[in-house]
Amino acid sequence: MVLPFYDPAVLERSEVAHRLVATLREADGVVLVSPGYHGTVSGLVKNALDYVEDLRADTRPYLDGRAVGCVAMALGWQATVTTLTALRSIVHALRGWPTPLGAALNSAQVSFDEHGVPSDPAVDRTLRVIGQQVVQFATGHYSSSSPPGPGARPD
Repeated sequence: MVLPFYDPAVLERSEVAHRLVATLREADGVVLVSPGYHGTVSGLVKNALDYVEDLRADTRPYLDGRAVGCVAMALGWQATVTTLTALRSIVHALRGWPTPLGAALNSAQVSFDEHGVPSDPAVDRTLRVIGQQVVQFATGHYSSSSPPGPGARPD
């Protein structure tokens, strides 16, 4: 997915940006994954997250009421953990609900094959738990919240 740089002053959106925003609007759960670059999320991930601003006037603004799993991967523990912390902070700022479990993956210790299977079974279990938490929260919470879509102004 190649997104143009987010610019709130530009009202026209590319087809890819429209698809991203529409997908997020309909989602009850999201999993955010970022490499750790210099101790934080990558610029490309941050740019994609900036498009969440287009949901500000929705009935469910930003990531409100959505379960969000957070996964960070970097070479070394310091960047991995600070990137995971940054993801969780961003989710809070966007009114999302980070799952209780997040994953900090050290690329010096784990890799993924061509099918996305991690080399460490413990990592596989962790990622599956995160996915389960997203689904459990999303299915339980959405039934008691407003439907997605444009409509209300944020608080």
